[in-house]
Amino acid sequence: MNRLPEAVTTKFIELFATLKRATDDLKMAGAEANLVGDFSRVAALNDSCRKLQAFEAEIKSTVNNYASNYNARPMEKANFHKKDRNRTRKPGGRLRVKMSDKVIEEPTIAETFVKTLRAFGLERVARLNKVVASVPLIARTPVNGYQAQRHCEGWCITTHVNKYTAKTVLEEIGKALNMAVKVEFIER
Repeated sequence: MNRLPEAVTTKFIELFATLKRATDDLKMAGAEANLVGDFSRVAALNDSCRKLQAFEAEIKSTVNNYASNYNARPMEKANFHKKDRNRTRKPGGRLRVKMSDKVIEEPTIAETFVKTLRAFGLERVARLNKVVASVPLIARTPVNGYQAQRHCEGWCITTHVNKYTAKTVLEEIGKALNMAVKVEFIER
């Protein structure tokens, strides 16, 4: 076994997202209690929040310990990128990806993204356990929810990415697979 099973990884990702939402809810309730001056409730909510965060850290530690003991790849932190202040909601344009002797450029970012992942090799990319938009980048089973996915060669590829995330993810994958990749933006 060289990694945790895909279904297990997916469920852990869902669990961590739920724990983060619960922690955020506790923080909001604490802020509201602070505004009305209910300091005993603030203390209780802060204590609950710390316990929930400790619980999450313990789960992550256990998962990583399991992964290292059984030669599986430890779960990576989800790659969350800060928003670019100059980003607008205009159409994203295109991506041009250069890898070794290939140039990949399709009409949409999603199509270029999928074609580039295919060029890397979907099986090889799946082994990296990459996560985008809080779901696995490549999985055998589709994800329920808002995230857009494309079906390709028996895999479900998450294409719910903007051009900045697509560029970052493709560069990270290229680096992890020791493949030279250059990603360029092409404005329409």
